[in-house]
Amino acid sequence: MSKSSKNNLLEVFAYVAIVVSAIAWLLVGLNNAIDQINFGGKLIGALQLVATVLTFVVVAVVAYGFTKGRGTAVKVIYWVIVIVFLVCVFFGNLSFK
Repeated sequence: MSKSSKNNLLEVFAYVAIVVSAIAWLLVGLNNAIDQINFGGKLIGALQLVATVLTFVVVAVVAYGFTKGRGTAVKVIYWVIVIVFLVCVFFGNLSFK
């Protein structure tokens, strides 16, 4: 993958993450402000999960660039954090509470 297409993909992920996050927070606010409206926890949870994962992808790719040329310890810490995050997101959001 060329550097420009990689940057374009990161820009798309960042844009979608911001849009999805804004929609999720808007629904949470409306849900809390108006008791009669119930958007459902599953929809809001799913939107928040998508926004979190896309944001993490953007940050992880940029952080990976930081690890290039660094020592083994920096790279090991990076991969441990990536794996821990993915496991926590997956197992923590199975029910979309």
